[in-house]
Amino acid sequence: MKEVRVRFAPSPTGFLHVGGARTAIFNWLFAKNKGGKFLLRIEDTDPERSKSELSAQILRSMEWLGMTADEEIVYQALNINRHKKVVNELIGLGKAYYAFETQEELDQMRKDAKAKKQQYKYNRASLDLNTETIKKYLAEGKPYAIRFKVPDGSTEFIDIVHGKTVFNNSEIEDFVILRSDGSPVYQIAVVVDDHDMKISHVIRGDDHLSNTPKQILLYNALGWEVPDFAHLPMILDEQKKKLSKRRNPVSVEEYKKKGYLAEALFNFLTLLGFAPEGNKEIFSKKETTKEFTFERVNKSSAVFDMKKLGWINSEYLKLADPIILSGLVRNKILELKLPEVDDTTRLNIEYLCKVISLMKERVSTINDFVEFGRYFFTAPVTFEENGLQKHWNQKIRTVFLRYFDDLNEISNWEIEILEDHLRKFAEVNNVKAGELIHVLRLSLTGITISPGIFDLMSILDKETVIKRIGYFLNRVQEFKF
Repeated sequence: MKEVRVRFAPSPTGFLHVGGARTAIFNWLFAKNKGGKFLLRIEDTDPERSKSELSAQILRSMEWLGMTADEEIVYQALNINRHKKVVNELIGLGKAYYAFETQEELDQMRKDAKAKKQQYKYNRASLDLNTETIKKYLAEGKPYAIRFKVPDGSTEFIDIVHGKTVFNNSEIEDFVILRSDGSPVYQIAVVVDDHDMKISHVIRGDDHLSNTPKQILLYNALGWEVPDFAHLPMILDEQKKKLSKRRNPVSVEEYKKKGYLAEALFNFLTLLGFAPEGNKEIFSKKETTKEFTFERVNKSSAVFDMKKLGWINSEYLKLADPIILSGLVRNKILELKLPEVDDTTRLNIEYLCKVISLMKERVSTINDFVEFGRYFFTAPVTFEENGLQKHWNQKIRTVFLRYFDDLNEISNWEIEILEDHLRKFAEVNNVKAGELIHVLRLSLTGITISPGIFDLMSILDKETVIKRIGYFLNRVQEFKF
């Protein structure tokens, strides 16, 4: 059995798209399952659109997802001379020819076809030029493209996902393989590079299916071994439309910035087209690698479900090492530059681990720790108006002031002691414990929702709690009941 060698070949004209990342994942899983090689090729032959910073971003995203190339990265732009050499070989074999039509002439052909309500197809006018005429045009410096001569018949192959696939060659025009500016087109470049990299399996999205017959024809014309092909189902958004950045983030880096874990995004993207045994939804890379097979890859399009991604990420947060999470949360706090972080102890690992332990059952992303738990790191300066209207009245104000004085006297700042003290105080002062807790929560967080109030008090420490309640009382003393 031939060695499995697969490649992921992004174009650095944009960020790493989640659809591209899913393609990379399936390539990586297949290679690892077969004990093969996962290779990376940057298709940077478009000088106007390709940007080095985007190449770097793609590589960062790939590394973040845990997929690094098993061999040196190939940059396609460095192979252009090799592509041109192969084009000349095809001319020598009589499999390609010079086409001297100008862009204006080609545009007119398209207009004529449209006027006749016919599908445009190049008419092969240059194919019949004799050798003398071709030499004359070349000597005159007349611009030309080079087209591949599509043979009669049909092109068929067994797609690993879709099965037997057949294309009628009569529906494929003699396509350009070298532009008039001397640059090779995608079809020839990808075939040459895949051959030279000894790629055994080309695994890519369904949007490339129409390219496959042209590439197989090129392989056959050159007498090269044709790789196996697998075309993956497209990814649609929740409206069953093509993924669009207008409706959802589409780049891997955006999901990283939003606080998703690399392992969770890898898990989620794997599920977009692959069905693990037993319909498991949470699984490690090791587990998936072991059982990955194209027999379990769906033919139909997959839906990018944001709620499911959130759920998967929340499950990974629950399982993650608190020390690793603390580093991610700390980085997010520093990135957001939260105003007036109480003190540096709010950023140490011990403190962050306590916060994470208390909140991880309630959040879906790293960002949620900071967004919904902001009060763990910085004191509130405003207080929820609806909460004040509902919970801050004359009766509770009088009792709460006494509670604040009592709280100052507590020396043992443990959760059980704090809870026992509040409940006994409420009973003695003829109020419900909940009435005190609502106001206490408002004073410490500025909002009406938080984890358990006594856990919160314990984590914040006595000095912070007293300081925040004092600030709260000063701010709301003029509040009209």
